[in-house]
Amino acid sequence: MKEVLITGSEGFVGQHLWKELESNGYKVFGTSLSLPEEEKAENIHVCDITNTEEINKIIEALRPEAIFHLAAWSNPGSSFNHPQKTLEVNAIGTINLLEAVRRIKGYRPRILIIGSSAEFGIVSTQNLPITENTTLSANSPYGVSKITNWFTASQYFTSYGMDIVYPTPFNHTGPGQGLGFLATDISSQIADIENGKQEPVIKTGDLSALRDMLDVRDVVRAYRLLLEKGQAGERYLICTGNSVPVKEIVEKLISFSSKEVKTELDQDKLRPSDMPEQRGDPSKIKEATGWEPEIPLDKTLKDLLDWYREKR
Repeated sequence: MKEVLITGSEGFVGQHLWKELESNGYKVFGTSLSLPEEEKAENIHVCDITNTEEINKIIEALRPEAIFHLAAWSNPGSSFNHPQKTLEVNAIGTINLLEAVRRIKGYRPRILIIGSSAEFGIVSTQNLPITENTTLSANSPYGVSKITNWFTASQYFTSYGMDIVYPTPFNHTGPGQGLGFLATDISSQIADIENGKQEPVIKTGDLSALRDMLDVRDVVRAYRLLLEKGQAGERYLICTGNSVPVKEIVEKLISFSSKEVKTELDQDKLRPSDMPEQRGDPSKIKEATGWEPEIPLDKTLKDLLDWYREKR
């Protein structure tokens, strides 16, 4: 049984990845800023990725055969308000992890450093779909931090021969995702409206954009397949190849509501800069692993809304 470590294992994606790996025969360990009140807590180590002593101790003790690096400041929108923290956690945290591995002589695990489609920034329509070779041009502190990770990963692969794969997911959502993202904010408001906690008006940001949208469960399956079949030193886009109007996502969620709901623009939800359309080309990961997105958007959004209903 292969032992793997997930940094940030108690985050939205980390919890889904844990299930995906365990169901496929892996023994999973994780890091978290605090211990969860669950049975798996014995396999979770408290760790701040920016603390070199903590991450060094964990890597030295576990020496897992593979590491999924998910620990990050993961909200592009909030990164505008917290640029220093975003860079510290995402960029310095990644270097801390790689140095913790490199300092152990003869230790060479496979490391998957998770990137983001935010690294590509605003891409003109004529240059879509985005590919692994599209110019990196981030338009948020979050995107900048992830570009730093890509160049860091490439340097450690080239300079030290480390076995690093760089999955790059596009927008993804699903049950368990916290607030601060379009689909979650809409779902949360719908749940509150249905419970009489909010007037039947949903506040939104700009709905004119188009996004390549995935289910988190498809994304973590892609991560597992790249662990097993990805080539070291390579970036792989995880996307559908299609873009969906953000307005359609909102309309779908509202259509699932048991109450009549209206929308209203909230100026506070607008970002200083945003991408009018994002659409990727999944050809490379499909060829390397056979991966295809399987979960329809309607199911993703229904499951997300039901998760918020249960929380109420």
